[in-house]
Amino acid sequence: MTLAPGIRGLALAAVTALVTGAGAAAVLLTPPDPLRKITGTDAAAPGLAWSIDAAALSGGAFAEFRSPVDATSIDLGGPGFVRAGDTLVTVIGVSTDDSIALREAVMYGIDAATGDTRWQAPADELGGCAAVPLDGELLCFADPVTGPGDLVGYDLADGTVTRTPVPWPIFALAVDGEHLYLAEGDVESDDVRVRSGSRADPDARWTRPFTMGTGWEDLPSDALDVTHGQGLFVLGADATGFDLDTGAPTWTARLDGCSRVTTTTPALVELIRTRCEAYRVTGIDLLDRTGRVLASSDRGGVHAPVVDEPTDDTIPVLLDDTAHDRRDGTARWTNPDLVYSTADYQGTPTRYGTVVAVLGDVAVLSDPVGGTTSGLDLRTGTTLWRTTTERRGTVATRDGDDVVFTDGQGLWAVDPRTGETRWDIPFRAVNTDRDAFAGNSVVAATGDGRLTLVTDRTMIGLRPFR
Repeated sequence: MTLAPGIRGLALAAVTALVTGAGAAAVLLTPPDPLRKITGTDAAAPGLAWSIDAAALSGGAFAEFRSPVDATSIDLGGPGFVRAGDTLVTVIGVSTDDSIALREAVMYGIDAATGDTRWQAPADELGGCAAVPLDGELLCFADPVTGPGDLVGYDLADGTVTRTPVPWPIFALAVDGEHLYLAEGDVESDDVRVRSGSRADPDARWTRPFTMGTGWEDLPSDALDVTHGQGLFVLGADATGFDLDTGAPTWTARLDGCSRVTTTTPALVELIRTRCEAYRVTGIDLLDRTGRVLASSDRGGVHAPVVDEPTDDTIPVLLDDTAHDRRDGTARWTNPDLVYSTADYQGTPTRYGTVVAVLGDVAVLSDPVGGTTSGLDLRTGTTLWRTTTERRGTVATRDGDDVVFTDGQGLWAVDPRTGETRWDIPFRAVNTDRDAFAGNSVVAATGDGRLTLVTDRTMIGLRPFR
């Protein structure tokens, strides 16, 4: 059939309108990307993907974010979260002067990409949680002083809480990604044990007794560590290493005075000998997984990198101004930039380490006395770059190949090989409320180029434009 010219025009117009309307419908059905460019930042800076206010989310006027790793039965922790895949797990509660506990504590599962709340569950009277998840759960323990000493699991998908009663007073808990480790017993009677298993069967793998102890009021929050390739158990003046597969003790050390231990990958421990007077460091011993002393320094110069991610065990470990082979302790090179000296409160010259981050085979150094930040090639000891700046920040995390600094004014990223500032984000450009980012903060990479920052009041997600 042949249409008359007028009718043909009407038909074509109708088809065109139909196609156009369908296209418009398709556009409207696609949600807009909420990523917002932060005013005043350059093209390299990530944008603001989302922002959460603790009080607005919880409905409590004085609510604040807290790390799940810390206890809610005693409010001594700060802001933070546990990353569990694409879910960020955090606690929101109310801190008051009339209670030692974090009141109205609730655990939240937050979508790392959108900031949406996936679930929430009660979190009162917890003694602490593991820093990494296990088998789809965040594992915590109930404070045995205020109630039954249960193991508590939070399902990461929906927040379902599963409580496993145990007959022991748990005081520390850790996860290495594959297994649960917990410490229990009476610390004031030196009658304690470490057990390994799962939430449903917490001593299924092994149980080991340890004759160690301390006062309950002196119990460290990090008594149990399994993050660096061996177990580390510290109570009072005693430290011991143990095999993660069997629990068998591998070495012991005495922590005289105010001495302490820190860990570095793979499976090395630094014993930092410290006098309580002025908290003065008198020496450092580097111990391997058998307790053998690989290297020592008697000059102080303790390094405390926030990011400690060497390429492999060919990258040396740093004691004072000297680099030592991680495998046999051999001194490989020295560099005076690794330390700075200043007087303590008694006027005694004291050496301090400058390393604030280790990324691959490069270290980033910060010297507050000289007012410099620099980069160091860890294979050769060569200084790669040095800048003088009035802005003194602290390392927060890494962002891909860059190291992220923070201070009270904002975040910025630095290329560790060149010292170039990649991007800079002022907090006031994110939120004009000067109190939104006040106090302590925690920043972490949360996958796919994203960064998450949390303070007492505010949590934000940053995402690159691409």
